[in-house]
Amino acid sequence: MNNNKVQNPEQAVPKNQDMNDCDYLNDILTTEKNMSNNYSIALNEVSNDQLYNELFKIFSESKQCARDLFNLSFKKGWYKLEKADANKITTELNEYQDKINELPNQ
Repeated sequence: MNNNKVQNPEQAVPKNQDMNDCDYLNDILTTEKNMSNNYSIALNEVSNDQLYNELFKIFSESKQCARDLFNLSFKKGWYKLEKADANKITTELNEYQDKINELPNQ
């Protein structure tokens, strides 16, 4: 057993050419991620405040939907994560801290 994996027990799904619940959930999650990315681009481009506010509501709903889909997929064991190595976290943190320190003081 790999101690580096973070996941729940996987719910079994049929392994054949037909789409199963896991396939559908992954497809919908990918769609939600892409939609929210596109809404984010639109929010950067829109100049009308009313339209911005409406798009922002839809963007927020899309992000929440994606989060809910991720949580469901993780709960069913279909989304696996890997624990980050502590040394790698420290290295990345130090690199970003160095970059921040290089910025001119405001």
